[in-house]
Amino acid sequence: MDQIIVIPARMQGTRLAGKPLMKILDKSILWRVWNQCQKVHPAEKIFVATEDIIIKKHCIEYGINCIVTGEANTAIDRIKLFSDTVKADAYINVQGDEPLVNPKDILSILEYNQQYPERVVFGKTQANREEFLDVSKAKVVCDLNGRLLYSSRSCIPINNKGGFISAERAIWIYAFSKKHLDDYYKYKHQTPLERIEDNEIIRFLEIGTPVYCVNVLGDSWAVDERKDLDIVEKILMSKGRLD
Repeated sequence: MDQIIVIPARMQGTRLAGKPLMKILDKSILWRVWNQCQKVHPAEKIFVATEDIIIKKHCIEYGINCIVTGEANTAIDRIKLFSDTVKADAYINVQGDEPLVNPKDILSILEYNQQYPERVVFGKTQANREEFLDVSKAKVVCDLNGRLLYSSRSCIPINNKGGFISAERAIWIYAFSKKHLDDYYKYKHQTPLERIEDNEIIRFLEIGTPVYCVNVLGDSWAVDERKDLDIVEKILMSKGRLD
């Protein structure tokens, strides 16, 4: 099965512009994401997808495959544009702001995709109370077979008194087929709930495409704000990891 990992990246982030090329211990965030991916997947099957020439130049400097796409509203939209150029059986999305993404989690999605190539899938893990209340963390609610019922940055699920009991949060490593991406892109101007929630996975639910979740470790740390740069650096140093 021809599986390609795609790392979407752009310089004009809404919360931290220029993030992909910011350095942590002398390595760019983008390079660190790519480096984690190549620990479990062949480097020739890993690509960066971007709309920025400066990112393309950075990838050339470090020997990373890169495709320049048109502008895109979401990471999934960008991967669709990438899929128009690079053909594969499956596209595995690893977010470009996850320098500590766990290779074991990437492998879990790769293996699930091999077993269920007809499914859209992404990772999930348990959320503690702090993560449950954090609106930067997307929560997920699934049925008994792991099929996604809904995802929100708000506090879901809650009991009838509005309290936290147990919850799971999303780990944004996805797998899609070309058809999934083409169907998704037909609504590139966003669907109503997707727009309200600012949560790209909801578009699949609104257009009637089933989505599944698989348990992963979820012990990474995304760089969303400048303070996260220091947090990631401290984690790396505590583990003695400079690469």
